[in-house]
Amino acid sequence: MKTAVFLMFALSSWQPADTPGWQDFVSGAFENARERAAASHTADGLALACRSGLVIGGFQQTGEASVVSLHRALEDCSEALHMDPHNIVASVSYALALGYEGKRLKKASYIKASRERLEHCLAHHPDDPLVTAALGGWHSAVSNAGFLARVALGGSRKDAEAYFQRAIELDPRSVGTRFEYVRFLARGGKDDRKEALKQLRATLAIKPDDAAEEIMLARLAELIVPLEADDKKAARDTVERTAAFRDLADMRDMETRFPLEPLENYNAAQ
Repeated sequence: MKTAVFLMFALSSWQPADTPGWQDFVSGAFENARERAAASHTADGLALACRSGLVIGGFQQTGEASVVSLHRALEDCSEALHMDPHNIVASVSYALALGYEGKRLKKASYIKASRERLEHCLAHHPDDPLVTAALGGWHSAVSNAGFLARVALGGSRKDAEAYFQRAIELDPRSVGTRFEYVRFLARGGKDDRKEALKQLRATLAIKPDDAAEEIMLARLAELIVPLEADDKKAARDTVERTAAFRDLADMRDMETRFPLEPLENYNAAQ
């Protein structure tokens, strides 16, 4: 079973402008954003701290340091969800981070828990573009991991496509959604790669709203050459190489792991 490549679109999503640390996040001072947001001890602040930790661990660190940031992000999101079980940014970021922990540990239980939390969130926010895109991303990651993963976990490229298209209808200018949609298409067949190039050009025309979106657009731009050449292998290799937390699978032997917490524990906090 191949390793699922999980996603980072939660880095590009709505956040109250008065959240402590938000301007640091926008400017790219992610360490400051994480600490100031966490110190607020609010659900929105802790959700932002979690997002900041995912940027730091996913794009600025490697090895054990990236795992430490991943676990810190999970802790921040978990605390946010105990305060507000329906906080969308915290819910999606937490599910995303669980997927990465599942990738590191090669544990299906974490990846299943990721889907469970996303579907729970979508039930409460059926027209939210971030949650919709997140489920598209989940299906994209699992379906790309190979036949055994698709059978064991239920990932579907057809479902991924439907969720991504719906999310783009709901929010056409979301850099995060389009970032993952292009990467999804780039791993597909010839027609998908042709569409990926079209979607890539449209995405690169969007002006980024913050430093996290700038990172995503810069990484996405690396797909221009292989897609223009219709080089299947190079396109897939580029998707892998530019992924967040790309060396997590090498960190499986780290003794620390984030414990799974039943979804009911958060609902009980209401």
